[in-house]
Amino acid sequence: MEVRQADTTDAAMSSLGLGKGDSVPYPVTDEVEHIEANKQVAQAAAEEERQRRMDEVRCLESESAIVREINIEYAIAAMETERTRRVSQHNLASVHNELLREKSKKEVHQLVEEERGRRMSQGNLAAVHDEIHREQAKQVAVMQMEQERSRRMSEGMIAQVHTELLRVQSKRAVVEAMEAERTHRMSQDAIAEVHTHLLRRNSIDKVVELAEHERSRRVQELGDQVVANQSLRLAGQAAAVEAAESERRRRLSSIEHVTTMAGISAVEGSVAPVDMKKEEEVASMDMSAPVVAMSYPDLPVASATPDVEQKALHDLTVALADVVPLPTNSNHNDDDVSKLQRIRLLRFLRGHKGNVEVAAAKYRANLVVRQEHNLDTIRDNILLGHIMTELDFPHNDKIRRYVPVVAAYDVQDDQHNVFVFEKLGAVDVHGLVVNVSDAEWLAFTLHELEFRSLALDRRSLEQGRLVRFTVLRDLDGFSLARLTRPALARLQRTVALASTCYPEYIHKSVFINTPWMFHTAWKGIQLWLDDAQRQKMIFLKRGDASGTLDKICPPASRPLLFGGTNHRIDLPATGLLGKDSYAMLRENGATEAEIRARGTLTVPFRVNANDTLCWEFCVQQYDVDFLVKFRTQGDGGAVELNVDGWDKARFVHGQVEAASWTAPSAGVAVLCWDNSFSWTRGKTLCYKASVAKLTVLTNDVADDAAALDLSGHTSL
Repeated sequence: MEVRQADTTDAAMSSLGLGKGDSVPYPVTDEVEHIEANKQVAQAAAEEERQRRMDEVRCLESESAIVREINIEYAIAAMETERTRRVSQHNLASVHNELLREKSKKEVHQLVEEERGRRMSQGNLAAVHDEIHREQAKQVAVMQMEQERSRRMSEGMIAQVHTELLRVQSKRAVVEAMEAERTHRMSQDAIAEVHTHLLRRNSIDKVVELAEHERSRRVQELGDQVVANQSLRLAGQAAAVEAAESERRRRLSSIEHVTTMAGISAVEGSVAPVDMKKEEEVASMDMSAPVVAMSYPDLPVASATPDVEQKALHDLTVALADVVPLPTNSNHNDDDVSKLQRIRLLRFLRGHKGNVEVAAAKYRANLVVRQEHNLDTIRDNILLGHIMTELDFPHNDKIRRYVPVVAAYDVQDDQHNVFVFEKLGAVDVHGLVVNVSDAEWLAFTLHELEFRSLALDRRSLEQGRLVRFTVLRDLDGFSLARLTRPALARLQRTVALASTCYPEYIHKSVFINTPWMFHTAWKGIQLWLDDAQRQKMIFLKRGDASGTLDKICPPASRPLLFGGTNHRIDLPATGLLGKDSYAMLRENGATEAEIRARGTLTVPFRVNANDTLCWEFCVQQYDVDFLVKFRTQGDGGAVELNVDGWDKARFVHGQVEAASWTAPSAGVAVLCWDNSFSWTRGKTLCYKASVAKLTVLTNDVADDAAALDLSGHTSL
């Protein structure tokens, strides 16, 4: 910037004290005015520059605002254009698909019509051809008959006719001989089969006859032993009574003699000495009857209280003497069948806490059920070797297809109890109920229970202690929505059969990966069990931080699917194991629904207080958000709340999500699948949902399967 001389001297001039009377009059007045004018010009220029810059800033801000508005309008226009384009593309795709569908329908109709016309023309041609062929055959037959008549009339053709007749007769004879041989061979095969069946039946009848004869003999021996014991007891009692009577007479005579001698001594003035000590010894003699020592048969297995259980088992034997043949004394060498029978009686005794009367009543009820279902015949077939393994069970291949379970007889605990591994959460309940009838399930269950009980009884004889099952049931994947009424009824009949005929065959029943919703079903199932069976149940949550499972069954004894390292146990990948989760859920009667892009699917259920809403779903592809809402009536009207623990969460495909929720009060529970985050892609899912109502029943129907009510969808 240019600096003038007047500007540089302005400060100096102010310091000279201009205007004072005694100072020098410098600068002159014209110069001061010139300086002031320059100042004003400079100030005006500065103000003009400041105003210009402010105008520039305002212009820049205005231009920026205008550009921003233009960009926003361009963006809105672009978004609207893109949305219109996508909508038009979707509409075009829909129209194109509809046109293709209509075109394919027309082509199919045209092809069907052409095929129908072709078949009709073929049928007409075939009919015409058959008619022509029939007429030609008639003409040929007439011509042949005429020729044959002419030939037969001629003498030269008589020999040929005779030869033809012989040939026909020989053919007929050969056919008759072949038919007779075939009939003979069939009759021989049938006779051999009948003979084999009769031999098998005779062997079974002989075994039954021998068993009946042995039972009668043992009953007779038991009766003879009881009569002998009674006679011995009566003889002992008679001898004791006779000895007591003799002692009483002897003491009476001794007392009379002492009294007489005392009177004589008093008269004579002296008393004869009496041995009072001897009299006291005689008076203290035991006048009771001699005790007859009773001996009981030895127990087939070890016992914590052998004397008590020996007596109880003997009493149970006497109580069931009319139906159960058992040895009469401990010196008798029992065969295997008798020992197995005694082990079964001991199980009934221990299963009912040593109460002989209850055990006898339960055993008689067991005999009724066994006779009803022919369980003794099944047991005879197992003993005779007709059923060697579980593969010989009726309908085994059909049922194992839906139930993943294995009994590992080679895996035992310290007490020789055998482990059974069941993937209960992977049981295909729908396939089992639909494809397996009640009769097939009952036949398989009877053979399995009888085979397992006999195997445990034999192991008990080998180990010298009562061997039982420790059952590990994995509930991973369990869903209440699968428990239909037919499945519950079948489960109740199986539990009742096992409780009646096979007590004390379970050591522990351990449920692992137990979801909290399982306890809803357990409230109804536990009504079918007695207190002793309930005490054997152990429920372990997912993870089992306490290590209880490792104490019961260490990892080295568990299969891979149970978190173990035992490769020898081959748990079959049946049931829901290894299946496509989406296809499996759809096959089990789930509802398939499609959610459009940016759409939402809601399914409402009306619930009462303490009702449990159960659901399971699977996404076919990609992912979807899921949440649960609860609508209730408030003071100001309807109120919709998010359920605690079920806020919006994203679930991916490939896995079945199963859960439940208990309503705190009456209202409407809403299952929501949200696809609003996806602008262009729709989703397909399968879901099953139902409301479980737990009903407290009276005592007379407490065992009914209707205790657990799975009512399904409730229309709103």
